[in-house]
Amino acid sequence: MRLAIVGAQSTGKSPLAADLAEVIPCSRVEPEPFRVLRNELKLISGADTMTPEQELALIEHNQRRLRAVRGSEQVIYDRCALDALAHACVARDMENPAFTDSWMARLESETMKALEVVDVLVLIRVGSDLPLMNDGVRSTDHTYRSKVDEKIALLAGRHHGFMEAKGSRRQRVQAIIERLTDSGRL
Repeated sequence: MRLAIVGAQSTGKSPLAADLAEVIPCSRVEPEPFRVLRNELKLISGADTMTPEQELALIEHNQRRLRAVRGSEQVIYDRCALDALAHACVARDMENPAFTDSWMARLESETMKALEVVDVLVLIRVGSDLPLMNDGVRSTDHTYRSKVDEKIALLAGRHHGFMEAKGSRRQRVQAIIERLTDSGRL
């Protein structure tokens, strides 16, 4: 099973991934592409700081990691290609000229290739319980975060295995496990 957790920054994706890995037998967490490639690509999140090439690198990294799953391996992805596409869409909406029509078409096409093999897509929306973290890498622009949240929700809702995680950490885990069990994935 390939389960991807998506959402805007500072919504609790990494803690949820770790919590799920503790209760899903024989599972592992695939780290967030942004964190893996951050230093190599000199990534700083934001509508005017990311380039189409950087977003494509994140999407392609996710594609490679999705293809690396073997047999009955249970993998939980802390973010996926959908997040990069949503950030690119928001950058374009906020008039970053680098995100041309041709770049957007390519990013969307590559994202759809990645999502074809994702079994379950779990969305976490922005809530008042988790403040926007200032770690020097994430954008601290609340407007940008809200726009990314809306775009991710719109894109994620189209996925065949979509579900939204709500409530406390414990409630989120319980609801996801129940859904995976009911669908025969666990």
